[in-house]
Amino acid sequence: MITPEKFPYIKSIHVNDCYAYQNFDIPLFEYPDKPFSHLILTGKNGSGKSTILRSLDKILRNPPKSSRPNDNMLSLGLEWEIKQLFSSTSYVSTFLKADRQLIKPEKVTTVINDKDLIKTLEKKGSSETVIKLFKQYIVNKKVSQAFNQLNNEYSRLEQTGIFFEQITNALRKAFEYSKLELIFDQESFELYLTLHDGRQVTFEILSDGFTALINILMDLFIRVDIIRRNLDNFSSNPCGIVLIDEPETHLHLQLQEQVLPLLISLFPNIQFIAATHSPAVIASIKYATIFDLTTKEVKNDEVAGHSYSDLMMTHFGLENEYSTIADSIINQVNEVLRTYEDKPLHRHTELQRIYDNSSKFLSPTLKIELELLLAQYEAKKSTVE
Repeated sequence: MITPEKFPYIKSIHVNDCYAYQNFDIPLFEYPDKPFSHLILTGKNGSGKSTILRSLDKILRNPPKSSRPNDNMLSLGLEWEIKQLFSSTSYVSTFLKADRQLIKPEKVTTVINDKDLIKTLEKKGSSETVIKLFKQYIVNKKVSQAFNQLNNEYSRLEQTGIFFEQITNALRKAFEYSKLELIFDQESFELYLTLHDGRQVTFEILSDGFTALINILMDLFIRVDIIRRNLDNFSSNPCGIVLIDEPETHLHLQLQEQVLPLLISLFPNIQFIAATHSPAVIASIKYATIFDLTTKEVKNDEVAGHSYSDLMMTHFGLENEYSTIADSIINQVNEVLRTYEDKPLHRHTELQRIYDNSSKFLSPTLKIELELLLAQYEAKKSTVE
């Protein structure tokens, strides 16, 4: 097994030709206590985020023969150990595309030959195939666990126990319920989740958000478990490079904040490279390089401390932190202040009209600012009287 210290993580990317964007570098920060930096690409639509991920996937799936790979678009700054890395199956590599569909696992009717299942997963390898077969994979593991128990094969029983413990803990984190259980019904070959309200639900009826998150989790869990089986080491954490285009797809804001931290905690030796439109995603993790393809600015851990409103302006192109409705109201107020600068009564009347008509659309902070402007007139009036 390749150790993190020897694994050729991506250290930098040179973009040769990405349509309108050409000949620039994406340097990844180096951290003294970690062998790699995660990379998050931001930028406006058309800036090349998805194109770069597709090109990275092409290189990882079809390893170059030279030590300096070049697919006409990208050059990767790696210490490539081609034979050591690509002649083995001891590393994780997958690409979760932006247009990925919500995939429900296929119904399981029987246990199938385990070697045939592994061969199918390794041969086809696509995320769609892995997710469709993950229930079959888990059912096979459950049946294998039962036989290990009957045959007193304690070593294998322990290994299978580790697998189910890790999956259950991951699901508990995803659902934020520490007592969630994964239950197997041996008569129907069905899997159930026991939720906080006491319901037992199948994977097929989960909401789109949870389905999207579990699709990612199961894809990686199965890939990692196959590597552990090949190594006969179920406590190992394989290295790898995982590409995710728009990890926020189908996720509400809370899950957008959780998706990358959860993946990093579960798979600590995998380098995640993501493209996103979500400030919740780019502010959610440490040990990451944030590269804006529009401005070519590079940031690292300080982004984690920024407010979402600040990130929306610095990385996603908004002119300010307010909505267009709030902007319109602010413009009305500023126009009144300019027009009636020397006419306090008229100014107060117009500001009061704006307040009466529009205050419900303002944030608490903007509402207070408008109330203070109105109070200034009342204070001056009482002083004169």
